[in-house]
Parts: sequence; structure tokens; C-alpha cells
Amino acid sequence: MKNNINFMRILQICDSLFPIGAFTLSNGLETYVQKELISSPDGLEEYLRSYISLLAYNELGSAAIAYRSDENELIRLDEIYTACKAPAEIRKGSQRVARRFFRASEKISESAESLNNYKRLVELGKCSGHQCIAYGLFIKDCREDLSEGLGVYGYSICSAIVTNCVKLVPLSQLAGQKILAESFEHISAAAEKAMQIGIDEIGVCGAGFELRAMEHEKLYSRQYMS
Repeated sequence: MKNNINFMRILQICDSLFPIGAFTLSNGLETYVQKELISSPDGLEEYLRSYISLLAYNELGSAAIAYRSDENELIRLDEIYTACKAPAEIRKGSQRVARRFFRASEKISESAESLNNYKRLVELGKCSGHQCIAYGLFIKDCREDLSEGLGVYGYSICSAIVTNCVKLVPLSQLAGQKILAESFEHISAAAEKAMQIGIDEIGVCGAGFELRAMEHEKLYSRQYMS
């Protein structure tokens, strides 16, 4: 029987209850809801499908490249990812979550050589530190299959989007879970695509997502940090 402990560690770090503060980020979704651009299950479904279409070039692609990078390429990846995150809230939120992830991971994993090296580079000022890169290195340290690790990570991102949107609109929990379940095939495809992405392809974005994230900084009232 296959030992599932390392896979369960990946489930743990991707869980919404893992104490790194990722649940405080909406990544601009809150702006879409306040502007009534998302007000129904159909709106959430369209938003989620669009977000998934970019995952391979952003969070999942960066995690995959980190998984197979040496130190020099890791530094370059960090620089590129930092430069590509134009909205300040998104960039800083990713960095804050990464630092919390470093601290939390020390409590649950005794062997995290790649992740600890990334933490060292951040402390030395050679890297800014980003959540997705840290996740990719944690998957590597767990010696878990990259495809499976990316699938779980992609699911956690989409689950958070659905959870946040259900609360913000609000929508019924069942409607949200139906949309999430129907996205599984797309998440899996994004994970597979991410493993083929080169470092020069990182940062492909949707202008709408970027603009709404920037607008979020000046909303009159808000529940999320980004």
C-alpha cells in the first residue's frame, strides 16, 4: 500500500484552515462583486473559468518551475513573478502569506531543504518570497508527484474563490459547490499545462483581474486585504 503521509502534508498546507492568512485575500474578486459584475452563479462560473485559464501562467506555472529549479533559476523566477504582479495588494499579499508559510511549515515538516533554502534567499534579500513558489518547493521536499501536487494546489485556489464569492454576493453553498465540482476538469488541465510552461511565459494575465485588484485598494469598504 502506498504511503500517503506526504500527500496528506500537501493537503494540509493547501487547506483553507492552514494558518497563513490566505483566506484574507480575494485577489480583486470583492471589486467584481461590489460593482455587481458578479451577482449570480453564472457570474461566478464565468469568473472562475477565466481565472483557471490563467493559472498555468501564474500560480501553478510558478510552482511547477520552482519544483525543478536550481538556485539561480529560482532567484530569476522570483524576480519575474514579483515584476508581473502589478497590483500592489496582490504582490504584497503573496509575500506576506509566503512568510507565514515559512513559519508554519517549520512546525509540520522536519525535512524541507528546498523550502528552507528559499527562505534563506528571502532573508538575504535575494528573493522577495511568494506563496506559489514556496508551495512548489514544499511539494518537491515532500517528494510527491508534481501533477498531483499542482492539482491539489489548483483546487485550493478555486475552492477559496468559490467560498469567498458565496459569502460576498451572497450565493447558496450548494450553487457554489456545483460550480466548483464542474471546474475539476479545467483545474486538472491547468495543472498539466503548468508543467509545460517555461519561465518566460510566467505572468500572462487578464487585464480585468489586474484592474479590479488595483481598484480594490480604494473601495469604500471591504472584507478582504486584496
